[in-house]
Amino acid sequence: MRQRCPSSSFFKRAFLLGYKLIFEGYSINWKGPVSNVVESSDDIVWGGIFKINEDDLAALDCYEGYPKSYNRRQVALEDDEGKEFRAILYYRVSRGSGEPSRDYLNKIIEGARDCGLPEEYIIKLSELLDSGEGLR
Repeated sequence: MRQRCPSSSFFKRAFLLGYKLIFEGYSINWKGPVSNVVESSDDIVWGGIFKINEDDLAALDCYEGYPKSYNRRQVALEDDEGKEFRAILYYRVSRGSGEPSRDYLNKIIEGARDCGLPEEYIIKLSELLDSGEGLR
């Protein structure tokens, strides 16, 4: 995040209720599917909330390929104490799931650790390195 958005600052970890992390599509840079979230009533996706400015948002739009590759919308996130926050979520219409590259998944896990996400969530991500299956 620091490379793409130099003015950004980490705020806190939070989760998105009713969604599931999947890997789909294909990225030439990552040599495989990349992350996306899809609605899934029994699941949650953990992540980090970052404070950004307008320049950071423009940089993220460019990096994520908005609006051609990804769309974005405001979503309600919840922290460990049950407090709600509004955040921008990049997503796209799912194109079927696949197995991400080892490098990409390691980058996702590194970001999860940097944001202090729950250890059980990081373990689920780490298990994908061996199983090659999507989160359930």
